[in-house]
Amino acid sequence: MVAERRAPAGASLPEAIVALLVGLLVLQLGLATLARLRSAQADFSVRTDELVALRVGRHVLRRELRHGLPGRDWSADADSLSLRAFRGTAIVCASDSTAAELVVSYRGERAPDPSKDSVLLVTPDGLSAVRALVGTGVAPTPCPGSAGSTARWRLDRGGPPSAVVARLFERGSYHLSGAALRYRRGTSGRQPLTPEVWSTATAWEVSADRLAVGLVSSAGSSRPWSGFLAWMTPE
Repeated sequence: MVAERRAPAGASLPEAIVALLVGLLVLQLGLATLARLRSAQADFSVRTDELVALRVGRHVLRRELRHGLPGRDWSADADSLSLRAFRGTAIVCASDSTAAELVVSYRGERAPDPSKDSVLLVTPDGLSAVRALVGTGVAPTPCPGSAGSTARWRLDRGGPPSAVVARLFERGSYHLSGAALRYRRGTSGRQPLTPEVWSTATAWEVSADRLAVGLVSSAGSSRPWSGFLAWMTPE
C-alpha cells in the first residue's frame, strides 16, 4: 500500500502577514476609540464645571444683592463687587443705649460672630445706624412671641433707642479673578467659590441702571453668557 502524502503543518508566510495587519488595524481602531472617549470625557468634565460655576455664581450673587440696596449696602466697579453681606435679621425686643446692649430675637444663616460681624440698626421711620458687634450672651428673658432665638448683643456704642430691627452683616467683596468667582472677607485672601473655568475676558458689566456679569469660558467650549444680577437704583 502506498502511504498518503500530507501537507506540512503550520501557516504560510502570507497568512501570517495578513493576520498581523488585521491585528494592527484592530489595535489602531481600539486606540483611536479610546482617545475619542477620553477627549469626550474631558470635554464633558469641562462643560460640567462651567455649568456648576455658572449656576453657583448666579445664585450666590443674586441672593447677596437681593438683601441690600445699591449705593448703601453694595457697590460695583470693573474689579470687584463690595457689599454688606447680610447673614441674618433680628427683632429688637429691648435696648439699653447707655450699656450699648440689645435683647433680640434672631434668625439667620449662621450664629453671630463678634470677630467679623456688624449690625445695621433700623428705626420705624427708616433711619439706620451701623454698630460693631463686640459680644453676645444669654438674654435675661425671652422675647414675647419670638419665633427665633433670643440673645443679648453688646455693641461698640449705643444705637438709636427706637431701633426695631437689627440686621447682622459682614463686610466682603466678590471678585472675578484667577478664572473663578472668589469671595474675600475683610483683609483675608480671595477664596474660590466656583471651579476655575473662566477666561480673563470675564468681567462685571456695570451701567447706569443695571449690574450684570459676562462669563467667558477659558476652554472655548461654550458661548459667552451675560446675565442680569441687580438694578443699580432702588426699585
